[in-house]
Amino acid sequence: MIDPPTNGFREQPAWLVAAAVVVVAQAGLALALFGPARQWSAVTDDRPILSGRHPLHLYHGTLGASAFRDHRTSTCYDPAFQAGYPKTPVFDGGSRPAELFALIGGRGYRPEAYKFGVFAFLLLIPIGFIAAARGAGLPAGAAVFTGCFGVLLGWCPAVRFMLEEGQLDLLGAGLAAAVFVPWLGRYARSPGPESFLVLAGLALIGWYAHPLVWLGLFPIVLVFYLVFAPQHGPGWHLGLAGITSAGIVPNAWWLVDWGKYWWLRQPAAEDHIPLPGWLAILGEPGDYANLCSGLPGGPVVPLVAVGGLVLVWAAGHRAAAWLAFVAAALTILIARVSAAWPRVPVDVPGRVAPLALAFLVPTAAFGVWEILRRAHVAKLGSVLVAVVLLVVGWADGPGAPLAHMAGVHTPPFVLGFTAEQQQLIATIDLHTAPKARILWDDAEARPGRSWSALLPIYTNRAYLGGLDTESEIEHGHCALCDQRLNGRPLNEWTDVELTKFCDWYNVGWVVCRAGGTAERWGKYPAAKAVARLSEGGQPVVLFEISRTPTFVLSGTATWTSADTKRIVLTDVRPNQDGYVDLSLHVFEGLRVYPSYVKIDSLPDPTGRDPINHIRLKTPGPVPRITLVWEHP
Repeated sequence: MIDPPTNGFREQPAWLVAAAVVVVAQAGLALALFGPARQWSAVTDDRPILSGRHPLHLYHGTLGASAFRDHRTSTCYDPAFQAGYPKTPVFDGGSRPAELFALIGGRGYRPEAYKFGVFAFLLLIPIGFIAAARGAGLPAGAAVFTGCFGVLLGWCPAVRFMLEEGQLDLLGAGLAAAVFVPWLGRYARSPGPESFLVLAGLALIGWYAHPLVWLGLFPIVLVFYLVFAPQHGPGWHLGLAGITSAGIVPNAWWLVDWGKYWWLRQPAAEDHIPLPGWLAILGEPGDYANLCSGLPGGPVVPLVAVGGLVLVWAAGHRAAAWLAFVAAALTILIARVSAAWPRVPVDVPGRVAPLALAFLVPTAAFGVWEILRRAHVAKLGSVLVAVVLLVVGWADGPGAPLAHMAGVHTPPFVLGFTAEQQQLIATIDLHTAPKARILWDDAEARPGRSWSALLPIYTNRAYLGGLDTESEIEHGHCALCDQRLNGRPLNEWTDVELTKFCDWYNVGWVVCRAGGTAERWGKYPAAKAVARLSEGGQPVVLFEISRTPTFVLSGTATWTSADTKRIVLTDVRPNQDGYVDLSLHVFEGLRVYPSYVKIDSLPDPTGRDPINHIRLKTPGPVPRITLVWEHP
């Protein structure tokens, strides 16, 4: 066993002040993300983040936290969207950080808790990279320098895009992986309680944030084990097994659901596209330059990191050096496979590239530190960089010229509803009622396009569409998206077919946000325009459908309430065949009370909806029926 390094923060506590300066600088940059005035009130007020997919994560985080408090599972059945759909880890896995923020923030809908969670996560970026440097065995001064590099990486265009889109799960798992790998090297050379606890905690966080990212570390851990296992005794092996268990066992409660509900994912034609060949994966020099295009300094930092690897190796931290090299090489390979494989979305390589650089940040920082140390200005250089970041974070002027110059500028989040969106919400509240659903037109992409995911919270209405146009589950089939209704061009639907559609899904109103959509519904005899508004410069028309609204397709009942906890029907009377058919998707795990009422399924007579509706069989009238989703 090699003794742990003695040049850390315990031996040189003055460097803690410099580390704190870096974290405070990051706090200023993070506050600027909530508004150029850097006001703390922008984090703590009740305006939700509407950028990217943040509204979707906030909505599902609220549902998941409530379900966890009640049933110790974040999976639930939500009747407010898509005629009822299962909120599972498969659908919107990015909501897990939001669920954690909501659990900590308290019961109910709390956008301020979500914003505070985002802010706290941003503060972890420099702390994580400083910890990664210490895991690699770098001295305290070089660790502070690494934290500065981490701040620059955290605000580079590629990471800013992920932050804007709300991909905190990927960012969190990537940050945990960037710290985990160098601490594996620490565990190899000086195993003990400290390295064990750090690795176990990182495994717990990484598996929770994004299991696919953590599974990607398996080749690295396997090579690590094959190299170092012969050098250690049983205690070391048990410790490594404990680290693995610390990541998987506490997360088993939702990982089981993740595997169980994978079948809900709707197959795509691209699933059958074969993997690209090796020549396509290797690519050309320009392909690697493209991977560096969204990174700070382009290819400069990766090139500096190569020299830093040599210096880290020469300094005696060989495990950290080759682990960083293997991790970065594997990540670059994944990025190239993603770029060459048509099955993968085009933005994935850009999301993977920052992780490759994150593995190399400690070595790049150490390379610069060593050059400065030999010039006898290492301490001065580290402190100067930290102070410059502090000035950029807190003293930047209008237009953020210093942030632009440093490459850490990012447009603020979209906070709160615009006046047009507030007017639309008020109009929906005025002209609609909970007795029928609202068909929401998911038109072309607009800034803050996912804000409609919060509509059930602000209007207490049920919707078809408006949740997530990028979902790949079958329950999202019943939607009006890009002038296609249930996947079929809207202008091909006859008036009779539209009537059957509205009856089947109990549609009482339609919000049209595209000209072609409004034109077709305007020709439908049963539709009447009750309000004309605008959103983002585009016209919005609210149509009311002239029909008798009811969620009961056959038989009679009073629809008393419907939320993620229970659906309550009163004064229930079956039809002559003993059935009560509901305009609500059936889902495994739904239970009916009283127990003598049996639940069955009713297929869509047109065959277009792959998910059946609920059919209840009862021997006679029932004063009250309650449907509850019980985690099966």
